[in-house]
Amino acid sequence: MRNLYVTDLKRILKDKLFLVTCILAGVFALINPVLNKVLFEILDMGDMLGTVVNAKSMLFTAYVPSDNLGFIMPILIAIVVCKDFSQGTVRNKIISGKSRSVIFISHLLSAATVTCTVMLLHGLLTLGVSLCFFSYQDTAFTLADLGYLMASLLFEMIVYFAISAVVTFVATLAKNIGICILLYLAVSFGSSIVGAIFQVAGAFLDPASKAYGIVEFINALNIYTSAGIGLGTAYTLKDVIYILIAPIGLTAGSVLLGIKMFARKNLK
Repeated sequence: MRNLYVTDLKRILKDKLFLVTCILAGVFALINPVLNKVLFEILDMGDMLGTVVNAKSMLFTAYVPSDNLGFIMPILIAIVVCKDFSQGTVRNKIISGKSRSVIFISHLLSAATVTCTVMLLHGLLTLGVSLCFFSYQDTAFTLADLGYLMASLLFEMIVYFAISAVVTFVATLAKNIGICILLYLAVSFGSSIVGAIFQVAGAFLDPASKAYGIVEFINALNIYTSAGIGLGTAYTLKDVIYILIAPIGLTAGSVLLGIKMFARKNLK
């Protein structure tokens, strides 16, 4: 298992798409804070920096799965994983004695390792660039804020592990790279549209109503809405449950269903 994981990890790192991903990560980390700074200066709204836009908001915007690198990177990783099937590498692994379940788990772990590492570094680079233009937040940074930041980054990585599980499942299910891309786009766009609809619906409901609670719960199940990660100053037990329930369930479902589908997959 370990040797297979290392081999899959090296294959992703050597792929040209990984280099493209790294370049995009650097470009987005630089451009987004700069564009926000320039926009506020052009609109003569510099006095609102720190309240409307700050380094904290820029950091967690960088992790939104439906935008910028969060949207592009899973597609690129899905393509690399899918190549393992289209180029016949998976068939060779099976012939060499590797079980299909071990191959699937190795794909997942290698995809998750690369995805989480790149996204984490992308967010931290975005934070570093943002701090050149904005304050971290409109209040003094405390030890409690550091704890909240660390917990938020951990939650973001859990979300992207779940996304990696979806990517691995999609790449396993697809017959070729084109279908792989279309399947992930369908998942991403579909989830984003549903999330947007329920977020708008929630804005028109009474926060004390039962309907609002239902809408809030549905939004929490949609990892493409980020489930409120990084938007506050502390997490309640309810927040933690809402943040974790979808990624854990999605990861478990993708792994179990993915292994089952892989066992039935006809490799040529």
